[in-house]
Amino acid sequence: MKFLNFIRNNFERVLAYDTEFHFDLTKTIPQKVLCFCYVDIFTGKKFQYWEYDQSISHPHFDFNKVLLVSYNATAEIGSHLKQLHGKPRNVWDAYIETARLYKPMRSGKGAMTLLTTAEKYGIQDKMSAAEKERCLDLILRRNDYKDLPFKYSIKEQNEILDYCSADAELLRQVFIKQVCDIEEKCKLKTDQDFLDEVQRIMYRGYSIGCVAQVERNGIPIDLKLINKFNDTWPHVKDNLVQEVNKEIDVFNEDLTFSHKKFDDLIIRNGLDLKWPRMKSGHFTTNKRIIKQHLEYEEIAKLNEIRTLQNMTKLTAYTPGQDGRTRTNMNMFGTVTGRASPSSAKFVFGASKWARNFIRPAYGTWLVYMDYTSQEPGVMGYLSGDKNLIEAYQSGDIYIHTAKLFGFWNESATKSQKAEIRNQFKVLYLANSYGQGPGSVAESLKCTLHEAKYLQKKYRETYSTYFKWIAGVVEHGLQRGYLSTVLGWQRHIKDLFQIKDGKKVDIRRSLLNWPIQSHGAEILRTALMDLTDNHIKVCATIHDAVLLEIPIPEFDEQIELAEKIMIDASIKVVGGPIRVDKEIIKGNFIQLKDGEPNKDQILYDKIMGEIETYTRSRNNIHPQ
Repeated sequence: MKFLNFIRNNFERVLAYDTEFHFDLTKTIPQKVLCFCYVDIFTGKKFQYWEYDQSISHPHFDFNKVLLVSYNATAEIGSHLKQLHGKPRNVWDAYIETARLYKPMRSGKGAMTLLTTAEKYGIQDKMSAAEKERCLDLILRRNDYKDLPFKYSIKEQNEILDYCSADAELLRQVFIKQVCDIEEKCKLKTDQDFLDEVQRIMYRGYSIGCVAQVERNGIPIDLKLINKFNDTWPHVKDNLVQEVNKEIDVFNEDLTFSHKKFDDLIIRNGLDLKWPRMKSGHFTTNKRIIKQHLEYEEIAKLNEIRTLQNMTKLTAYTPGQDGRTRTNMNMFGTVTGRASPSSAKFVFGASKWARNFIRPAYGTWLVYMDYTSQEPGVMGYLSGDKNLIEAYQSGDIYIHTAKLFGFWNESATKSQKAEIRNQFKVLYLANSYGQGPGSVAESLKCTLHEAKYLQKKYRETYSTYFKWIAGVVEHGLQRGYLSTVLGWQRHIKDLFQIKDGKKVDIRRSLLNWPIQSHGAEILRTALMDLTDNHIKVCATIHDAVLLEIPIPEFDEQIELAEKIMIDASIKVVGGPIRVDKEIIKGNFIQLKDGEPNKDQILYDKIMGEIETYTRSRNNIHPQ
């Protein structure tokens, strides 16, 4: 209870709050806010505000002195932004803190909701499931009216307000339990412990406000192009699949997949001795296995077909009235704390060719900025390994390591150099993820003896890092959790987990967790600093951001953005991680070395077929 008293004494008010709203056309962000409901954590006093008809203004709390407690705060902060109430500074997101203490949040079945979190703490919801269902139906039923003028009745308003207040009250009880839970699990004893913990929680909470702003910004989309695609794709897809299938013959006439024909393809390519089988006896069609054998032309063609067949009408990218597509950005959606956007709605989650639907809005350019080889840089700076830092700062850790090993030949051809670099990239990944020599030998297509030698030499070269990471994991096992410098945690109950009915050692995943989690902290810090400096972020993608910059301010803002991103890495890991940037003035897909990449080729092929089909259809049915 000491932590709870500390919070009481350091904020003017502590309020659990909830909102109800209608989504925009993308079903992502609040478009019409119905109400705000607040419950004082310590007194239980309720504050209710009906916002829908704009007749009652929002309370003017001093958000610098008030702590706002929410569950999945992007929706609540999105409502604040919609109503122009500003972005609150002090936010405690109980959704995120539950993820930190227990497991990352998942969507769909098995998701941790406010109700399931309350149940975890032994708290009973006072409003019945039937009552909540009826109120939710009342809210959603109106959501289809879009901009038609209408008003809820007084009775309906009160029902929605009661529903919203009930969730706020439930959250109030969850918060009190959660504060005590954190005090115990994180072994908080002193006022300094409490202060440090609050600051880390506020850091995560404020980042959610920045995420809400990114969700509202959205990604500009070429409406004409995407509508044309959606209109013609069902017809074009079948033509493309039939064309490719003529070369490999793995589909029936109705374009259903034939396992027997696939078996024949594997056998005629001489892969039957090493290709895994399913329980049915047929060769597996596992995506990972197929991608490991793309050097075989027929396998590559099959992968192309599967890519085409998995593409649906891109209705998920349906833009809002402003011509922008949006997605929910869960910044703590994985065990490492890395962003996990809703891939079904995320244009960056699809095949890279689909990024061609992105177009800068009039008067702006887009900039794709990402950290260069982020993980090796994080590994070097966190561990203090001078050899690894030198390798990273050389500009290419893989080539640098190849030179140290005596494998680099300056007189080699371009393709030979690329092959050497790729081999040492494989070696780096294998050692980072704790793979054994057998896996390394298979990946590098070398003998077991050679693989053992390479791994031994690699570990000797970067010995400081490997001693450091072993110590980090061992310390984490002793205290029961791993932690980043900014407080994101992974709690460890057991070294073994049950996956697919088998006992799996998770030690390998623990080895890479500190690296990926600090990478996520870097991006989160950069996002906050970018938005605080009024640089418009449209999306976050793993270790990258998509920025939208007015052309007259371009040079100034791009210079500032690059500095902010590098400074963010220094704040988190103590050293600068390089930043690459691509400026998008039109077509998103870039050319490399003057030649189209595979995504560009696929895109051109698809759009060519669409144009052919469109012309054919127009000839038959003149417009």
